Amino acid sequence: MKPSDFCDNLFKYQRVNTRKVLVGELALGGLEPIRVQSMTTTNTNDTAASVEQSIRIIEAGGQIVRLTTQGRPEAQNMKEISEGLRSRGYITPLVADVHYNPAAAEIAAQYAEKVRINPGNYTGGAKRFDETADNMSQEEWMSLIKEKLTPLVKVCKEHETTLRIGVNHGSLSDRIMAKYGDTPEGMVASCMEYLEALESLDFYDIVISIKASNTRIMVHTVRQLMAAMKAKGTVYPLHLGVTEAGSDAEGRIKSAAGIGALMIDGLGDTIRVSLTEAPEAEIPVAQALVDYISSKREAPEVENVDTSSYSPYTYEKRESNQVLNIGGQALPVVITNTPGEADYYFDGTGYVDKQGNHYPMLLVSHIDECQETCFVVASLSDLTQETLGKLAKRDNVVVVASANSENQTVEYRAVILKLNNAGVKAPVVLWYTSQEAELSDYQLKASADLGLLFIDGLADGIMVSNENLKAKDVEDTAFVLLQAAQARFSKAEFISCPGCGRTLYDLQSTVQRIKARMGHLKGLKIGVMGCIVNGIGEMADAHYGYVGAGYDKISLYRGKQLVKKELNQEEALEQLIDIIKQDGLWIEAKNQA
Repeated sequence: MKPSDFCDNLFKYQRVNTRKVLVGELALGGLEPIRVQSMTTTNTNDTAASVEQSIRIIEAGGQIVRLTTQGRPEAQNMKEISEGLRSRGYITPLVADVHYNPAAAEIAAQYAEKVRINPGNYTGGAKRFDETADNMSQEEWMSLIKEKLTPLVKVCKEHETTLRIGVNHGSLSDRIMAKYGDTPEGMVASCMEYLEALESLDFYDIVISIKASNTRIMVHTVRQLMAAMKAKGTVYPLHLGVTEAGSDAEGRIKSAAGIGALMIDGLGDTIRVSLTEAPEAEIPVAQALVDYISSKREAPEVENVDTSSYSPYTYEKRESNQVLNIGGQALPVVITNTPGEADYYFDGTGYVDKQGNHYPMLLVSHIDECQETCFVVASLSDLTQETLGKLAKRDNVVVVASANSENQTVEYRAVILKLNNAGVKAPVVLWYTSQEAELSDYQLKASADLGLLFIDGLADGIMVSNENLKAKDVEDTAFVLLQAAQARFSKAEFISCPGCGRTLYDLQSTVQRIKARMGHLKGLKIGVMGCIVNGIGEMADAHYGYVGAGYDKISLYRGKQLVKKELNQEEALEQLIDIIKQDGLWIEAKNQA
């Protein structure tokens, strides 16, 4: 695959023109506006509660509403929920979310405008995580998939129901796991198998999603999928989301970084920002992200550069010299305008490290004045053949990349690729300035603009400034962004699902309690999941898991290993802390010492 195979233009915002489908009366794909959606957390058997929460989502701006239909009763009750909404004048399409139960999908397809199925659960059933489970030929496997799908496709055709193939990292079938492991290649293969099966059944009203809680895996997998669909000749509309993004600022930043990295290159026809909060709270965040990225359509195309050094399908850290503690294999640095927790601060003439050492800042046109270590500011237009030649001979320079375009991401990327093409090994820090007056706007835009550069391993640091916000908030945003991009971990990471009708305990308050007790455990990944569907598989790379197992019942995991089963909720948190202590990974928070 060539670097540009997944999109239409790497140097200008340009939507990929996907196949248009109808979800009820709502057009999705093509060059239709990007649609925003959410999912209810109510019991789908509770008609009144589900209708009321759906209305809150719709009135917040949601254009599609999804509900869980884990069994036949929930699938059948989609009829009552739909009628309840239509009787009150709401025509917003509904989506039935199905795992493991083909019969539920066939019932729900009669009443919902779209049905989501997960290939990893729909054919293979419950996971045994048996990586030797590859005892069928490809022909036999495809025959089984078509056998499972045929009754559902018949109902969908009869009722003009759209299907979403929703592949999630961590819930691949045992057969795919045996062939590929829990990898992006396996996720793409799983999706493409179902596409092939549906097309062989003459069914094309399809939407695709391929998600992960790890933004790096999510971004690279979606790009692989898009390249595969484009090579095949039919590109289906794409639903984007970072699963289990969490809550509060962390959830918003992580979602903006992952989804934004794909939208920047023109991908995405509908998005969901998955937050462990009330579902209607997801909609304004999603719409703000859509509005911001869409505004980049007016930005002119930046200089096209050779992309042969670019690796958009797998993570490859850019090769660079280490200068001070920047570049090479060092973690990305944070630079601010005031002293604090950041690695450096800018004092107006140069950069000061935590030991008080001062390093001058120069324009790249004055690089000859650099005697020892210095920081050199350069934009894309500054990188002439002459300046590139001088930079290539230096091993004592940090390049501070500036961007003048309204589409800063593609300009930063072009700067870095241009340096690569000239053999320049200097580490690169991104100079990101903003005038946003609201912290939430700053967090979303900075994450959308910068996430891609760290998810792809291109940049070595961020220099952030905003005179309208508190310096500490700007600094914190930079650290959370780096963690969201899987580039530098400064505290515990919480992989928490939004909850749905399958969740049988108070997920939102539980997440807050766990974050309060464990947020200081730097580098530890903790999954907090509403149920087993979003449990052991979906929190694929978490070190520990806290997973709903029934009414106010919790099971605890160490990786994918069940270690405590069906605990009362009031004891589960302390038991989880005990497990972490037994593993020697617990440290006391400073304010608890």
